[in-house]
Amino acid sequence: MEQRQIIPRAAWTSSPSARQGSAMSTSTVNSASNALSQSISNKISGKSSLGKEDFLNLLVTQLQYQDPLSPMDDKEFVAQLAQFSSLEQLTNLNTNMETLVAGQDTMAVMNAVNFIGKEIKAKGNTLNKTNDSVSKLFYTLPQAASSVTINIMDSYGNIVRSVKLSNQSAGDQSYQWDGKDDKGNLLPNGNYKVGFSALNASGTAMMATTSVSGIVTGLTNESGTYMLKLRDGRSVAFAGIQGVVEPAASAS
Repeated sequence: MEQRQIIPRAAWTSSPSARQGSAMSTSTVNSASNALSQSISNKISGKSSLGKEDFLNLLVTQLQYQDPLSPMDDKEFVAQLAQFSSLEQLTNLNTNMETLVAGQDTMAVMNAVNFIGKEIKAKGNTLNKTNDSVSKLFYTLPQAASSVTINIMDSYGNIVRSVKLSNQSAGDQSYQWDGKDDKGNLLPNGNYKVGFSALNASGTAMMATTSVSGIVTGLTNESGTYMLKLRDGRSVAFAGIQGVVEPAASAS
């Protein structure tokens, strides 16, 4: 009986043709991998972040160069599609937010411009005197005051007018200066600082906040914040306006 030689399975892959096929398979996969890496590198070159078009291009490139013998897992593909959908929604949301902010910015400018020429109330301690009017002083007392002293000073810090008021109730109060000194003389036009002090019923000093009126003469944008320019030289944030007041009394 004729005997046949049995070739071990391990010897199959050692044949020249098998080794050549294996090398070709490895070379093909490596070439695809290198091409994918180069494609990704080219697409993101010069960019600090990826947009939705970049993401879609990378996904298509990944499908183009995937190994046919080991294709992308279905779950992984679905996950990448979900990521793309989320990225697109975020991009659209960002675009809509930018449009909304631009619209609000335009509306804020229009609202601020409406204050030009009007007299507003804003936090501060500077009174402005002109031939026609004098700014009004507003102050808020945390509790009833037995005594309130208002000192008006010129640009050199000299007290030109001192006013003492008594029995002031807690809350918002106001004082209208007539533009005159302690002797009744009409003072020059310009800006005057206000010094303010108050004592409660027991004679203890207490803090009080002061605001003054001012006529709006212009509008500027300072680091993204709209500022109203007042005639007395102050700059008041649009959000810091406390209200519109009646025109200041004339100086006479």
